[in-house]
Amino acid sequence: MKLHFGKSEFSGHIGLILLSVVVGFLAGLASIAFKYMIQYFQELFWATPSIIGSAAAQPWYRTLLLPAAGGLLISPLIYYGAREAKGHGVPEIMESLIFRGGKIPTKVAVVKALASSICISSGGSVGREGPIVQISSTIASAAGRLFHVKERSLRTIVAAGAGAGIGGTFNAPIAGALFAVEILLGDFGVFSFSPIIVASVISTLTTRMLTGNFAAFTVPQYTLTSVWEIGPYILLGLASGAVAILFIKSLYFLEDRFDSFPVHPLLKPILGGLLVGGIGLVFPHVLGLGYESIDFCLQNQIGFLLAFILIFVKICGTSLTLGSGGSGGIFAPSLFLGAMTGNFIGSIFHNAFPSSISSPGAFSLVGMGAVVAGATQAPITAIIIIFELTNDYKIILPLMLSCIIASFMTVGIHKESIYTMKLKRRGILIQDGREVSILRALPVKNFLNQDYLAFTNNESAVKIINEVIGGKHHSFQIIDSDKNYLGCFSLNQLKKYLLDRDVLESVIIAEDLAVPGIQIDYEENLESALKIFGKKDVEELAVVKKGKLIGVIKRKDVIEAYNHEISKREAASGLIQKLKFTPITRTADIGKGYRISEINAPTVFWGKTLKELNLKARHRVDVLVIKRSYPPQTITIPLAEEKIREGDQLVLAGPTEEIERMMKKSNGI
Repeated sequence: MKLHFGKSEFSGHIGLILLSVVVGFLAGLASIAFKYMIQYFQELFWATPSIIGSAAAQPWYRTLLLPAAGGLLISPLIYYGAREAKGHGVPEIMESLIFRGGKIPTKVAVVKALASSICISSGGSVGREGPIVQISSTIASAAGRLFHVKERSLRTIVAAGAGAGIGGTFNAPIAGALFAVEILLGDFGVFSFSPIIVASVISTLTTRMLTGNFAAFTVPQYTLTSVWEIGPYILLGLASGAVAILFIKSLYFLEDRFDSFPVHPLLKPILGGLLVGGIGLVFPHVLGLGYESIDFCLQNQIGFLLAFILIFVKICGTSLTLGSGGSGGIFAPSLFLGAMTGNFIGSIFHNAFPSSISSPGAFSLVGMGAVVAGATQAPITAIIIIFELTNDYKIILPLMLSCIIASFMTVGIHKESIYTMKLKRRGILIQDGREVSILRALPVKNFLNQDYLAFTNNESAVKIINEVIGGKHHSFQIIDSDKNYLGCFSLNQLKKYLLDRDVLESVIIAEDLAVPGIQIDYEENLESALKIFGKKDVEELAVVKKGKLIGVIKRKDVIEAYNHEISKREAASGLIQKLKFTPITRTADIGKGYRISEINAPTVFWGKTLKELNLKARHRVDVLVIKRSYPPQTITIPLAEEKIREGDQLVLAGPTEEIERMMKKSNGI
């Protein structure tokens, strides 16, 4: 291990562990500070720790206007300070891990802490877990960059910060660590898992040392009354999955509605706060974190009919808060929804079979885990976090059952979690912590390579050996006289025949060497090609069209294409951040004959998708960013299905001469 200060960098696993201790300690302090910030602002807004009690006692117009006042305060803070602080934060961390190697601007932590604490305290229907994850991850990113940690290690440290934030918030170190690896990284390897565990444990110890060994909720005693309870818990898992799907769809539906609403972005959080305040007049339970209502539910102090209504009211409140541009997490709302769902299901069965079915509080507890599992599609994290809250092994069986059912249901019906859905809408598909849509968008036919060696099926093996020995190729294609593809063979495969050349000359021909099936259709994409490369030990794949060999695709070309697309997206992400505040010059040369240009979309582009225009194949030009002034004002990395509209501005990257040629052709010059 080397640990130097200044321009040197950490190297080695022990150095990473030591840094994770620092990150865990800082995340613990941040968790405590954020909690006190929420309490401080809540006292300012509501003059009491209980929002429900204050809403019932104060004049109605205060309850209506306080969430809007919070929106008024946070709107310029996010718009001018850090746009990444908008929303629930976890997708932004995932995106930074994928495209920026874990580099997060330090100002995000400050803006997120202020914006989220004000939003929650004023009555915004969001949680504190997402913000503390983003705050802790930003702190971890700053610490990693301070010590010049390499990119792979920086990703681990940022994930460790996220896990430490959850661990410190819930007093649940194992759940915090699992959150980081199951949701953010998708990597359970020891070299990534151990620093995350250390950071989460240190964060939890820090919060326990400074604030005491607290529990986030007052958890009821649980007993499995009879085996017949399994049936209601299966039903609870199904109901929780349905609630999770409704939550995800509602959240992004209202986000789209607010995005398309023709008012300035600074006004939208105020409008959202006003609508949430209106809901709070009738159902103050949905205002703020909602922990008080969850405790009521766990202690059987909420009727099952009210619990049922609050499921839909909370979904509406949280979707309005986040959709309008508020700042806060979705973890606490998911727990709230689970508690109400469990209370409703549990009350029905307990009232019908009081001697055989546990109290509704036990069902509320299991429901909390089940909705979290469904919404995040991270059942292990959900199971462990509820287990750590209860420290009661007897709850594990129904908890596992409901969480797994809810998770399978959402995966089967909705595919994307509440976190990855936000990334998918930006054109980013996540699988096991990796971005997979990059290669999926690149067709094989655009990467055809004619540098290959092919033999007809009736050529003798001796002739083949004489031709390939000492050559540059390691894979060889076999075709018939009509160029129909028959198979391939490798140099290693051929070596075993070298000792018996007489047999080769009289018996073996090219067709005998052919290994069929190592091919790809020219209409396929590079993701499919990469999967074949992963299964077959070859350097090139035959590309066929209607059964005929038309070229090959090289493994190295696929890797280079992936790296190029990553670089392009990093450049686009950087441009988006820059364009939010200052416009770029219309043209900028970036060396080696390449240029970035901002142009007004030509008339011939209007109404056509990027896929239809196919600028990449026709002109070797990439559309990095689309800028739209109204409505709504957006600066986005476009998808292939994105339609160009009148008034759009396109930021292009490509060879200077190709951009100029494309513009002349488009304008009819």
